[in-house]
Amino acid sequence: MNYYRNKYKKRRKRKAQILLSVFLIFVVLVFVYIYCVVNPVVVEATRHMVYSLSTSAVSDAVYDVLNEENVAYDDIVNVEYDNNGNITLISLDTIRLNLIARKFYQVAQVYLDNMGKNGIDVALGTFTGLPFFSGMGPKINLKLVPIGAMTSVFESSLKSAGINQTSHTVYIKLYASVSMILPAYTATIDSVTEVLVAESVIVGEIPEIYFGSNSSLNFTPS
Repeated sequence: MNYYRNKYKKRRKRKAQILLSVFLIFVVLVFVYIYCVVNPVVVEATRHMVYSLSTSAVSDAVYDVLNEENVAYDDIVNVEYDNNGNITLISLDTIRLNLIARKFYQVAQVYLDNMGKNGIDVALGTFTGLPFFSGMGPKINLKLVPIGAMTSVFESSLKSAGINQTSHTVYIKLYASVSMILPAYTATIDSVTEVLVAESVIVGEIPEIYFGSNSSLNFTPS
């Protein structure tokens, strides 16, 4: 009697071990499928959306600050002439630009935080990893998290606008990173937003050095 009872227990134990092994293998396969197939498909399907939302939030912040500060060309650019009316120096007001850049960061961070709270809606079918089902089914909201501090660089562009006239533009490039929270995966999407800050037509002959190297007018806020 004990022999059959022990044999039955061993059989049940072996069956439980097999079921547990199958379950663990199934879990591992599901995890691998989600990580290697589903997440890349979801990231690819939503990358453009996240990039657009990020650049839109940063652009809105920049325009709001520019309108509030009423930034004019003469406020941030200094043009010096010699006695003959020729331009001898074009320089950027780094102190003023640093203050403006700091406000860009502060306002843009608020806008990006709000964007992150709203997240983005992704169709459930996209999570199958199969292109046929992408965009189908009810929506699932994915959270977005802005990463760290933003960085920026001011750049200038000089272009001939006629005899002794040069069009000078100053614009800013703001770089931001946003994380998208996915199952067992976090995707980071970088964005760059370029916005015109000021422009003017300068009258006077400009030295060739400025046309040969715009980098002399670039400035990265500290």
